[in-house]
Amino acid sequence: VHGDAAFAGQGVVAETLNMARLHGYSTGGTIHIIINNQIGFTTSPEDSRSTPYATGIAKMLQIPILHVNGDDPEACLAAGQFAFAYREAFNEDVVIDMYCYRKYGHNEQDDPTATQPLLYKRIRTMVPVRKQYGDRLLTQQVISQPEVDQIAASELAVLQHAFENRHSTNGHGMAPKLTYDMFAPVHTAVAKDVLDRIMTEICDVPSDFNIHAKVKNEIDKRRHQYEEGQVQWGMAEALAFASLLLDEHLVRITGQDSGRGTFNHRQAVQSDIITERRIVPINRLAKGTKRLHIHDSPLSEYAVLGFEYGYSTIAKTGLTIWEAQFGDFANGAQIMIDQFIASAEEKWGQRSNITLLLPHGYDGQGPEHSSARLERFLQLSAQDNMIICNFTSPANYFHAVRRQVLADWRKPLVVMSPKGYLRLFSSNLDELVHGQYQEIIDDTTIAERSAVDRIVITTGKVHMELSKKRETMGLQATTALVRLEQIYPFNAARMAEIFASYPNATSIVWCQEEPKNMGAWFFVEPYVRELLGATRTLRYAGRAAAASPATGSAKVHEREQDALLTDALTR
Repeated sequence: VHGDAAFAGQGVVAETLNMARLHGYSTGGTIHIIINNQIGFTTSPEDSRSTPYATGIAKMLQIPILHVNGDDPEACLAAGQFAFAYREAFNEDVVIDMYCYRKYGHNEQDDPTATQPLLYKRIRTMVPVRKQYGDRLLTQQVISQPEVDQIAASELAVLQHAFENRHSTNGHGMAPKLTYDMFAPVHTAVAKDVLDRIMTEICDVPSDFNIHAKVKNEIDKRRHQYEEGQVQWGMAEALAFASLLLDEHLVRITGQDSGRGTFNHRQAVQSDIITERRIVPINRLAKGTKRLHIHDSPLSEYAVLGFEYGYSTIAKTGLTIWEAQFGDFANGAQIMIDQFIASAEEKWGQRSNITLLLPHGYDGQGPEHSSARLERFLQLSAQDNMIICNFTSPANYFHAVRRQVLADWRKPLVVMSPKGYLRLFSSNLDELVHGQYQEIIDDTTIAERSAVDRIVITTGKVHMELSKKRETMGLQATTALVRLEQIYPFNAARMAEIFASYPNATSIVWCQEEPKNMGAWFFVEPYVRELLGATRTLRYAGRAAAASPATGSAKVHEREQDALLTDALTR
């Protein structure tokens, strides 16, 4: 249901219409009903669109567009019947443009006579639809006056009853607020023999399939690493997806490069270089309709993420993922994030386990491809409404993906996913078989904890760079590097345990690569400060506050990065 000004003016309408015939977004046709008030708030049609009709944008699909008089109920009924019949017959969209008027202003307190005086002078003289139609039926002797009065009284009684019982708990109210222990362990480990079976299937290339040499190289590398007991990000993800399919949970992932992955790390959809026949190796393990549904999306964020959010609310036992080409592309879907993903459970009791993969990390690519705007998601985080992560461990990502489906709760998951480090992050296979999800990963390289005088807390790939810098500076024995894998909800109890295990660490440093006014610093500072006690201090190490997320110069980036790493380990 649309307003006339919104149908013509909101870009998401064009984005959604463009999806109508795309394989990954087929709905069997959508019926669009425009409540055409011939005004948008206080904007007249001549100022709100460049087309004669509000429906001009829908001509791109060459579908039926029905203009109907809202004062004629039977014409509106005929339009609706036609629209439903056409959709059923052809699985295509139909638009009904119902011309009517707005009795009051934009709301009942708004006075439109100041901005559209002539229009509202005319509206004041209009006979209400019910009166018009009643008189018409009386003239045609279809109904008597007592019957007209009885219908009106009966409908008014229904409305009055609803009003008088508006505080009642009976009926279809909002789903009750559910509370969970968000830190309770969820069993997500998978037996080694199951993983072996998955590896064999997804790393097998059919004899009649002409695979691209680079894709073959990636597959062979995965097999070799697996046999050596190691998995990188792409393999951990594939194992997580396939293990869910084996348990009959569907997995759906869409995005602008989702089939191969923006950084060629996924290769879930493979193309024959001679025939262009496509295969999805993971689906050789699927049972029935519980498959990996993976689609490269149109160049849209708002409409596509809206579709995936809606899909996730219906596919309650599956996993729905939207992946941005680069993390900052989520900017184009901010309305969906603010009004639905972050707040729908609190507003309407609407639950979703939609998962967002947003490539994030500072590697000198410039301001437009560095930041997924972690700070915005953290600002929206409260009341256990969603989970915000920045993983350094493929195993942790594996467990997080499975936890999204297997946990009792259903919460959105936002992942600041790696870019260049997709092939540098590595986990031991045993962590998938015997491990579990970790909100915080302690430093397992420390031999003598009482020797540590500094704890540096990080989130994301800057940990790897700090680790190398620490080794170069010979500080492995005295500086512990703690990884905050899940930023929200913040596991304060676990962080307190880690602090307590380093009795002589008086300096706590938060290190990030984002500018000070971005990233996680503003969010984690109060949590960490509450855990300090009397003997510890907390300080920030990272870039200064900035208007732009990152510099456009790779050399400036390198100097800044080295400075923040040195600062975290020495000052």
